Amino acid sequence: MVTSCPACTTTFRVTQEQLKHRQGKVRCGQCRIVFDGFKSLASFPDDSPPEEIAPLQEQRAPTPRSVEGESASAASTEQGRLDIDPAQPGTTLPSSEVASPALPASRSRRRAWWIAAVLLALGLIAQLAYLLRDQVSALWPATRPLYEQLCARTGCTLSFPRRSEQLAIESSDLQADPARPSVVVLTAALRNRGRTAVAHPAIELTLTNAQDQAVARRIFLPADYLANATDSERGMAALAEVNVRIALDTGDLKPAGYRLFLFYP
Repeated sequence: MVTSCPACTTTFRVTQEQLKHRQGKVRCGQCRIVFDGFKSLASFPDDSPPEEIAPLQEQRAPTPRSVEGESASAASTEQGRLDIDPAQPGTTLPSSEVASPALPASRSRRRAWWIAAVLLALGLIAQLAYLLRDQVSALWPATRPLYEQLCARTGCTLSFPRRSEQLAIESSDLQADPARPSVVVLTAALRNRGRTAVAHPAIELTLTNAQDQAVARRIFLPADYLANATDSERGMAALAEVNVRIALDTGDLKPAGYRLFLFYP
């Protein structure tokens, strides 16, 4: 049996067992294209069944065939344009040529899709890390220097989370200043009871009279009660305590009590 390459028309001698073993897929030894050998399968002249044997008394000596006649017969089988395998016409196609499956294109496409998916996932993670930089730097303080360098280059801002539930007033006191009768001094100890750093809160001070009615209210921002203004940029560290001392001129008011409240504006 012979099969022909549809691209270069080279003819190869094969067997049906070889084709069935590889589902008909063969690779041309000339142009290296993979094609279905069953589609161009044909009978080779030598494959024709022998004639029926006649009785002994009627047998005749076979007529010798010349080399030229044999070549002409083979040429007629090849239809003038097809060539038998250049190695030897009777050589069967090697197993590496018969069933050398080409690399499926789908595998390359899957690999490209995986690479694209990984790159997109990394890009999404980077965007989330940038948008949630305040929360990430609070949960993992070791990342804050990296975020600070990033914001220094890109112009973004990096703040601390505002978690009022972590804040507490450990102690407070409001006393008149002996040297200045109209001045009262507020002292308080603020504590961050959480395990993460938070922003410094604002303090609301309400002065009350003897009937516990509000007679004056004042709000102090971190820059008003911190000794160093740059401390507000560092936030309240985990389990840290901040001591507050504020002098306030009450004028003609004679407060009998006060209330303190911590909040984030």
